[in-house]
Amino acid sequence: MDSLDPDLDLLRDELERLDYVVVHHGEHICVRLPLLSSVVIRHSEGRYRFVPQFGPLRRSGGLLFTSGVSTVAVAGASLAFGAVPLTLVVAFLGVVALAHDACRFILTEGCLTRLQQLIASSGALTSRSKAPPPGLSATQRPVLSERSPATVLDQRVADESSVLR
Repeated sequence: MDSLDPDLDLLRDELERLDYVVVHHGEHICVRLPLLSSVVIRHSEGRYRFVPQFGPLRRSGGLLFTSGVSTVAVAGASLAFGAVPLTLVVAFLGVVALAHDACRFILTEGCLTRLQQLIASSGALTSRSKAPPPGLSATQRPVLSERSPATVLDQRVADESSVLR
């Protein structure tokens, strides 16, 4: 297997620590999600590229495939059998398949957002060969495995000010 980019390797380790299912595919990694969806992550020239996928197809292709199959199935059933319960069942299954795709959109968008937040909070958006962002030296930049202490805001303290008015 090809060796991973060091930044991509750090990201893979952090995602595995957070209990994501991560698979190494040559020069990129893939985060596996439920409902046969995944997010492919590539890293080159200091930039990350995310490609959401539904099965073997990219997300847009998967949606077009589902829409096309659903439309053809409903049209075929209505032409072959007319307005009978079988046609209604096929139409219902087509709507369920599109709702399934909507769920996969939500899963992949949530994963993309989490990945972007993880990378941005670690400062890993800039390449190691490039200069760090202004005001942050290379020694101050956190790596993916470093964690800031968690802060918990007590909601009662925040609500007391509105009650006392």
